[in-house]
Amino acid sequence: MRHIEHIDEIVRDSFGLWITGLFSAISAWNPTLSFEEHKTVFFWLIEQLLRTGKIKFIAPGADCYTSPGNPHPRFTIHDDEAQWHEPPEAIVRQLRAQWPQHAHNENDLDLVTYFYSIPGVIWVEDDGTLVAS
Repeated sequence: MRHIEHIDEIVRDSFGLWITGLFSAISAWNPTLSFEEHKTVFFWLIEQLLRTGKIKFIAPGADCYTSPGNPHPRFTIHDDEAQWHEPPEAIVRQLRAQWPQHAHNENDLDLVTYFYSIPGVIWVEDDGTLVAS
């Protein structure tokens, strides 16, 4: 993998945002990356953030999303049952498997669908406070 620069800035700029914030911050701080390199860095960085405890994901299918049709979900991000407890490499493998193979740039509409179909990211403050977008 090509060297990625400004990791601290990428994490700072995307903290608390939906996963699209992380994806966009990578290219903002590393504008010379090709789309394939960008994708590789994205999954690498997710795995690193999972390993270091900087992020978690909502478990697939966990009822913790508030909506007009679901004003009182069963869980919140603070409930252990709502958090995805697979090893980081297993989570990344599943996220990669869902990636739209025919997406060729970051403005691809299938990529938007992908980002909103994968489980939500939970950011972890240095003091352990959980933050979700």
